[in-house]
Amino acid sequence: MPAQNSAGITLEIRNESRVDKGNIIDLILVLKNESNSHFKGKVEINIPSGFRNISGNKTEVDMKSGDHLFLPVKILINNNAVAGASSIAFKLTDAQNALIVKKEITYTVAENNSMRIIPENPVIYTNNVNDSVEIRARVSNLGNKKQNVTLVFKIPEITHGTIFTEKTGTVGVQKDSVFVFRFLPSKLLMRSSQFTVNIAGFREPDKEIFGNAPVSVQNISSTQRYQDRETDIFSNVSKNTVTASYRHVGENLDMYQLIGSGGFNLPSGYIFVRGNIYAMNNNSDPVINNTYISYRRENSEFTLGNISKLLELSLFGRGVDYTFTSSDKDKKIEVGFVDQSFSLIERNSFLKNGYGFYAKGILGAQNASRSISGTYIFRNDPYDKAKHNLLGTDMQYSLNKDWKMNTKIYSGLSFYERINVTKPSLALESQYSGIIKKVNLNGNYFYSTDYYPGNRRGMLQIQQNFSSRIFKDHYVYANVTVSNLSPKFYFYDNAMQSDNIRLDTGINFPRKGNFGLGVGYQYQEENSNTYNNFFTIPGNQEPKQLKAQRFTQYVTWSSPDKKHSSIIGIETGLVNYPNVDHPDYQMKLSGNYNYKWLNVNCTYQYGSYFLSEYAFSRMLDVNNAYEKLSLSAFINKSFFSEKVNVSSGLSYTNDVLYGKSPSGFINLKYSREWYGIYLNSSWFNYSTNHFNNNLFTVEAGVTVNFQATTLNPGKKGEIQAFVYYDRNNNNIYDNGDQEAAGYLIMLNTISFKANKDGNIMYKSIPFGKYALKQIIQQGWYYDEVEFEVNKHHHFLEIPLHQNGTSKGKVIYEFDAKKVMDFTPKLGGIIFNVFRNDHFLQRVITDDNGEFISFLESGDYRIELSVNSLPANTYCERITSDFKVEAGKIINLEPFMIKVKEKNIRVKKFGN
Repeated sequence: MPAQNSAGITLEIRNESRVDKGNIIDLILVLKNESNSHFKGKVEINIPSGFRNISGNKTEVDMKSGDHLFLPVKILINNNAVAGASSIAFKLTDAQNALIVKKEITYTVAENNSMRIIPENPVIYTNNVNDSVEIRARVSNLGNKKQNVTLVFKIPEITHGTIFTEKTGTVGVQKDSVFVFRFLPSKLLMRSSQFTVNIAGFREPDKEIFGNAPVSVQNISSTQRYQDRETDIFSNVSKNTVTASYRHVGENLDMYQLIGSGGFNLPSGYIFVRGNIYAMNNNSDPVINNTYISYRRENSEFTLGNISKLLELSLFGRGVDYTFTSSDKDKKIEVGFVDQSFSLIERNSFLKNGYGFYAKGILGAQNASRSISGTYIFRNDPYDKAKHNLLGTDMQYSLNKDWKMNTKIYSGLSFYERINVTKPSLALESQYSGIIKKVNLNGNYFYSTDYYPGNRRGMLQIQQNFSSRIFKDHYVYANVTVSNLSPKFYFYDNAMQSDNIRLDTGINFPRKGNFGLGVGYQYQEENSNTYNNFFTIPGNQEPKQLKAQRFTQYVTWSSPDKKHSSIIGIETGLVNYPNVDHPDYQMKLSGNYNYKWLNVNCTYQYGSYFLSEYAFSRMLDVNNAYEKLSLSAFINKSFFSEKVNVSSGLSYTNDVLYGKSPSGFINLKYSREWYGIYLNSSWFNYSTNHFNNNLFTVEAGVTVNFQATTLNPGKKGEIQAFVYYDRNNNNIYDNGDQEAAGYLIMLNTISFKANKDGNIMYKSIPFGKYALKQIIQQGWYYDEVEFEVNKHHHFLEIPLHQNGTSKGKVIYEFDAKKVMDFTPKLGGIIFNVFRNDHFLQRVITDDNGEFISFLESGDYRIELSVNSLPANTYCERITSDFKVEAGKIINLEPFMIKVKEKNIRVKKFGN
């Protein structure tokens, strides 16, 4: 400031930048000579990296006394300008370089974090189980900020599930980085015809995904089996495993078990088998349950063995089941018969424990918005001494995207022959969910008569839930449950009566930092005569009542990195117990802490929350309030690349029923590709009222994994193909032609490598249409064709014809004195090849800027992808037409990449 005042020279900066020119800062420097002397000097402009002054960084100044000078300044913001605030300095010096005026302006560059990820080799071929696979992913930073990234490679594994591996790195502004990951696939995985490694890119530190790309790894052996990649998603792959184990329980119980499952394809359909057999030293007969064999052919499936049907009246036992599914999977019919015996080889006479059969039909099985089913069930029940018939329907429909409903109506008719009684019954159920003015509603209503033979006899249950957001960030809820249970039987003197009412309502407040808070209110009422015997009043059928009102609070916490989390809950209130005139205090404190593989829980309860707890304490003549303390800690962690898994836990409970009861367990599992070994052990102890019990259990087992099989219910055949070099181009294998040993062939999406005799084999393929697709290789090609397999053995000849080669490259052309800032790159520039306007393949330049492609004879067009060019560059000619001839090399005209030049705009002032 003193220098400015003494010199009489002023400097003013006017910003005339336009919104539509976001990459140009348009300034006017206004200099005034208010002194009485002539002034000579210069203006210097210092700009940060990524900015370029189009008119130059130094300007000579010559001003007479009283002159005004206007200097236009154009500053270009390049794509590599770093995001954030940058300072631009302006200095005015005299002829002796003495500083007269200095001013600065700040310009904020908007952040651009655009990134791109592409695999350098989208398809990788391998045929040696001992070879590792190398995945190369190129990450391009298209923005103006240095990016810390993490690439996650998702590798499918058959025995261990999906494995995720991370690679981290930093990508500079307008730069590329290649991430390389190598791994050795398991032998089981290498037996697959193909598998996909998915790559996902995340920005750090928030793990924000910016892109993903798949890499297909193709097994190119000459003989392969069909695998349905779409069906795999729905778990139609039979893993084929057998597990043998030994278990020692307590002091004198030994148990031996063999369990397994697996399936295999037949020329038409497939067979799936599941088995479970175990024997104990104190039982002469082994037990076989959960064991069956299924045969699936086209749309029909037959199952023989243990049948478990979770219907409105469930049936379990040994029997037979038949299922028919329409081709569109929208209609389904299921019928079966069940003899209710637990084990397949029980010595009981056939039908002694009762039996039943069922029939069920569904329309709209694949339609989640509208479907209907009808079910008929018959059950002969020797314990209820009745023959039950149940007929009903289940309807599911959606009124719109917000409202969905499900309704069930079942009618029963039971014949009690011994007492000559025919008893009708009924059950109704309705479920719904919907939204009214941002209030979420869902409810479940069920009613059944007292003698209804279904799974829920003599029950009335009403459940209604409300929830909504208020004040944007607050969440309120209310849940109401009302139930009555009063089942009746003709041959049991059991007049059970139980009524329950429960209300839960509250509000969850918005999170503040890492903390969350919620408060609520609970009302509970329980009436039941179930526990009257515990109150020393046997035979009394009058229900006892427990009524409580409680206030609830909870606090949650999670660490900023989301690795730690915990929740603490408090419930306090008053309760009225049976035969007690005054209300008593009750409370419950609970806490939970989680850290990755560790989980810790703690609960302390004072006072009985249910009639059962109060009744048990009265039965033991305990006059004090019921108290319960529960502590537990669990870990689950894997070691040695997921091969070893350890899960363990300790717990301790102390109350009047179980006394002081510590327990613990530890499970070890070692998994490999073909087998697994596990060792489990547990210990439980409780002591109460001078009674002590110790129970220690140890179990060891081994699991053997056989080759997995993709099960297909249709007719299947095999394709045998012969590949040869057709040197005379007559499409016939004759004199002069030669077997194409080692040549790659693709059927649909599966790649094969011809053996030494030029043969490939594709086994267990479903009847249908298949396509022979081209894999461009150096020197030779084959024609793409479609064909249909409609017999068990299909033979195919594949003649190879000689192809041609096209080569090209990119070259930069620019004047270093005039061009904008740019970062030249030769590798990673993408070209797309078209034939008859149909995309054929993509080629990428190497680090020398060159590319090569192998094509069959014909006319082609190659097109440069301008998105792969560096910033501030362009190419005037981005396409080129060319013709390929067999056995010849075509050299394409180089693609000239030019650099944008400075755009200098001049403003003139005065006359």
